[in-house]
Amino acid sequence: MTDAPDRRLLLASARADLLEGGGAPEREGVPDHVAASWRRSVAGGVPPDSVETQYFTELDLGSRLVRCAAPVIDQLAEQIAGVPMCVALTDDRARILARRDSSRWLGRILDRVYFAQGFGYAEGAVGTNGVGTVLEFGESVHIVGAEHFVGTLQAFACAGAPVRDPFTGRIEGVLDISCLADHSTPLMHSLVRDAARRIEHNLVRDRDQAQQALFDVYSRVDARTRGAVLAVGPRVVVANTSLQTLLAAGDQEALHDHLRFLAGRHDSVDQRIDLPSGARVRLRGSTVAVGDDVAGMIGVVTLLDEVDAHPADHPAAPAVARPRGASSSPGWCAAAAAARAELDAGNPVLVLGEPGSGRVALLSEQHLHRNPGGRIARVAAPTVEADPQQVAAAVAEPGEGTLTVLCDVDRLSPRAAERLVAALAEHGGAPALLAATAATAATATTATAADGSAPSVHRSLLAVFRGCVTVPPLRHRTADLPALAREILDQLAPHREVRLSAEATRLLTRYRWPGNVRELREVLAAAVARRPVGAIEAADLPARCQSTPRSALRPVDEIERDAIVSALRATGGNRKAAAAALGIARSTVYRKIRQYGITD
Repeated sequence: MTDAPDRRLLLASARADLLEGGGAPEREGVPDHVAASWRRSVAGGVPPDSVETQYFTELDLGSRLVRCAAPVIDQLAEQIAGVPMCVALTDDRARILARRDSSRWLGRILDRVYFAQGFGYAEGAVGTNGVGTVLEFGESVHIVGAEHFVGTLQAFACAGAPVRDPFTGRIEGVLDISCLADHSTPLMHSLVRDAARRIEHNLVRDRDQAQQALFDVYSRVDARTRGAVLAVGPRVVVANTSLQTLLAAGDQEALHDHLRFLAGRHDSVDQRIDLPSGARVRLRGSTVAVGDDVAGMIGVVTLLDEVDAHPADHPAAPAVARPRGASSSPGWCAAAAAARAELDAGNPVLVLGEPGSGRVALLSEQHLHRNPGGRIARVAAPTVEADPQQVAAAVAEPGEGTLTVLCDVDRLSPRAAERLVAALAEHGGAPALLAATAATAATATTATAADGSAPSVHRSLLAVFRGCVTVPPLRHRTADLPALAREILDQLAPHREVRLSAEATRLLTRYRWPGNVRELREVLAAAVARRPVGAIEAADLPARCQSTPRSALRPVDEIERDAIVSALRATGGNRKAAAAALGIARSTVYRKIRQYGITD
């Protein structure tokens, strides 16, 4: 498939119009993915006439991807041995990990345009090409001659295909075949796509131990049942066709969140769950562990109807009050139902969860639903610390319909905890309307000693309570975000038309919310301060919402991330201009965007 003269002229004319600002590249004969790539290249400040790329020294040349691709690259190199071509493999950042040439002179030509191991070929650095454009487009591409954005690359043709993780669907790298444009053939595209699929097959066979164990158990369960089966791990979801056709997309996401929440907390579960759409299902799940590590959870899901939703051997959970904006996630609803059952039974209840996750809110909803005229009396840990005797006296006589909530009891010193327990005993023990909150991790740490026994102070304090429920963090309740945000906005801006745009909602949904609902309120308060009326846009949200890093950031990293996001927003996403405004190299901006998970 050579680049015919008429077509070269058409492409050159369209590219020239775009560079001169005289017109869009969309015209007959210019493929849509090429036109879109040209626009991104211009917006990214890619030099149109020369290759300017960065050399990377920290490449993982012994990675799982390289290992699984090696035999496939060897086979592909044999297939093209009679034609001057090269095979290249890159990682998910378009950095070239390996290159095999069928011709030495072609290799020397490719070296001149830096298409060599260690160099980056991201679209934001070198424009339209068979590596970076694959990562941006998400599908395989065949870029021939004048379809390249950078002039010095128009002598070449390249066909690239994404190599995806078979379980997460994420692109792990790109396989590319390149040659001179005069030697281009449609066969290149077919060859590279077939080879990429073979690498993906090798990735299946080379999973890490935890994913291997999870997939093996899933395969066995799926083979022996005709029902809906799914496996959920920290970074992977596998579901059979039955599950995908049984539940709506929103219900599936809620179920994924719920299984991640359950994994590691329960060896097995058998629950009846109400999903966001109103569907009621039975979930039977088992945790898959590899040594001390939890690989994930396998679940078998059955859709219930009104006839079998309440069998005698599985009594239905009590109805849960759901005010507007309240959670519909399975984890929250289960916690709410359990808390209400304990309160109905007159049992003091301990609510575990991450700070800011809504522990007191859950108790308030359930108590006030039972006692519309009641009230909540919150007692902070410092108050208990200062005078446990006085707190115990107040708890003993709280007033009619008052639920006393001791907040953050895991923060109490051993002495204060002992004095509180003793004081409660002097007043006749814990009253029925008593609850407490504690952080999940802290409680697990302080409640269990090295020998498996509980330290006496915490054992005595925990003995005050008769029931315990766990509230899921906001990251396991992503389906709740739109309604929760709407309710918070109504509270922050009553009687005003304030709403989230679709792009702002997308950013909020992708963010991990380490501060949970409390952080969501802080974020929305900052956004309302910037835009008190109308649609809140992505740019109105704090910079951290545009970042999804893989690990926790240090304070200095957060400052750097916020500065980069602010510069990108100020320049309309132009990375070259952002780099200039920050006074750093453009390659550094690209690297930091990847490092901090900054979204476009």
